[in-house]
Amino acid sequence: RGVHVSEARFQASFREFTRHAQNDRWPEDHPHELARGRPKDGAFLLSTDGFRVKCSAKLLGLAAPARWEGVGTKHEAALACAWMIPGVSVFVKSDSGSLHFVQKQEDTLHVYQVEKLR
Repeated sequence: RGVHVSEARFQASFREFTRHAQNDRWPEDHPHELARGRPKDGAFLLSTDGFRVKCSAKLLGLAAPARWEGVGTKHEAALACAWMIPGVSVFVKSDSGSLHFVQKQEDTLHVYQVEKLR
């Protein structure tokens, strides 16, 4: 709580959360007891000023306006979120490592592939 996205603590936690593991769960010896053995899954919802609103949130009931061929449910949830929630911008990362940015502009969804920074 109260950690800005620009802080190293947030970035380290986010990298750990998105790091692919064999079972995609927090290790049983994780320092935070409530995280132990739980899935590394869900959405990070951030405020416009860069602080978390929710982490590991399950987004339900949003209908995607289109199909995104060749990707899974998390990408369709990203489309639905960008379509249904005014002013939102969405990043979605594949298990394969690719990263996309999704944003609604007027009545059109725009999807951009984000190249890795060196």
